[in-house]
Amino acid sequence: MHMSTSTNPKPMLPGSSSIYLCVALLALAFFAAASPSFADDTCTGCHRDTAKGSHVHPAVEMGCVSCHSAVDASKVPHVITNRNSRGLSAKLRDLCFTCHDRAPFQKSTVHGAVLLGCLSCHDPHASDQEHLLKQAIPGLCLGCHEETFRPGKDKGHVLAGNEACLTCHNPHSTDAARLLVSLPAASAEMPKERAAEK
Repeated sequence: MHMSTSTNPKPMLPGSSSIYLCVALLALAFFAAASPSFADDTCTGCHRDTAKGSHVHPAVEMGCVSCHSAVDASKVPHVITNRNSRGLSAKLRDLCFTCHDRAPFQKSTVHGAVLLGCLSCHDPHASDQEHLLKQAIPGLCLGCHEETFRPGKDKGHVLAGNEACLTCHNPHSTDAARLLVSLPAASAEMPKERAAEK
């Protein structure tokens, strides 16, 4: 039996190069869908403002699925595939502590805002404020502590100038009363019962 040893390939059918190109593009799209950068491009297609701000959380740069691993985004509205809010890979506080050290949050005096959760003060994605704060200090602090600065109260702060709350207070936890970092220079002017608490 004699077999042909022709090295000439069979001629392609008209338009078959377009078919090969389409198959190649579909394969590329399939593999790209599995990569975080493609998922993030897809996510930001709808969630445009998520990473807008002069300070962007490093977790955003790691990819949406680094925190939102239980989201089936193939459907709108999205399907959450676990019991955590927004398809987070863990409960919020535990999720934050996968990257952030717990120690600064576990001293003897803990700020009530820490107990409410990180998102009471911080934006999880991006902000125009340092440390991803939701608004500038002292405005952020005054959202909860406005009564401290009401005129006529004997428990009001004595501020020497325009210092920020963080000049005297740690925003997370300390081993001192009232979350003090150190005794403020204006303490001599404070009411005696407040100075005694320190």
